[in-house]
Amino acid sequence: MNLKELYNKLNEEYSDENLNRITGKLIELYKSKNYGKIREIANKISKYVEIDEEKEAKCFSKLIVLYHPDKGELHRKAIKKHYSENNFESLTQYSHIFQLKNIENVTVTAIDEDIDYQPEYTWEDNKNEGYYFYDEDEIKPKEGSDTEEYEKSFYNEIKLRVYGDLTIDFPPYYLEDFEDFELAQSGIESLDGVEYCKHVVTFDLSNNKITDISELRTLDRLKELYIANNQIGYIDALSSLFELRILDLSNNRIDDISPLFELDNLEYVNIIDNPISISQIEKLKEKGIIVMH
Repeated sequence: MNLKELYNKLNEEYSDENLNRITGKLIELYKSKNYGKIREIANKISKYVEIDEEKEAKCFSKLIVLYHPDKGELHRKAIKKHYSENNFESLTQYSHIFQLKNIENVTVTAIDEDIDYQPEYTWEDNKNEGYYFYDEDEIKPKEGSDTEEYEKSFYNEIKLRVYGDLTIDFPPYYLEDFEDFELAQSGIESLDGVEYCKHVVTFDLSNNKITDISELRTLDRLKELYIANNQIGYIDALSSLFELRILDLSNNRIDDISPLFELDNLEYVNIIDNPISISQIEKLKEKGIIVMH
């Protein structure tokens, strides 16, 4: 394929009509909980785009950011610029969209049998270094032990993941060293200890039992936050997270998203299945933010 042929094909694939087709199918899969199929789609383009196909919350968000029609004009301008500069290599960086040519043929089912409900973690699997995440069977408190019933807090969950034992001292300032936490589906009820994660950039707390996120307000380096499928009603704490780019609030109890209005770096917000007014949604869209609702 020569430069002109590639340019013409990319313009066709990045048309609003085609981007609407892709986005519509992704949303359909997400709402139907076909997470395994979303991961398959991400895997197809992972040779061209850095995307983690194992984490469904991140996976869906990043696919939408790539292919939402609100980004269409931006993509087309970049494609035209690379073409005018005879930059074939830069044009090929957009060719991942060709992998989604037949996305409409992906079958949507009531529930995806491929969903992996086991939490995934990011710290190094190295006991000698002291940062080893125990498997689920290893951290189950033994019957009759002091830890059989314990507070389901972020801090306790981290302590169990690192040491497999709540009785071992774990200074909370150790949490300052980490930039990425994957604690989806961990049964967390409170965010006690989160305030020590001063350098965290990406946080996945999806599918827990969290109601209060006030501890997040000091995490001013946070860029990606995934807190879907919790029991959150108020998000005032997010108003100070000025570096935030990607935010997944889907399936909560939020009816006011005004704390997000002053976050100038925000690019994407997922608020599916929250009782939010159209006027607030439109205000976010006016800022150029991709809003899933």
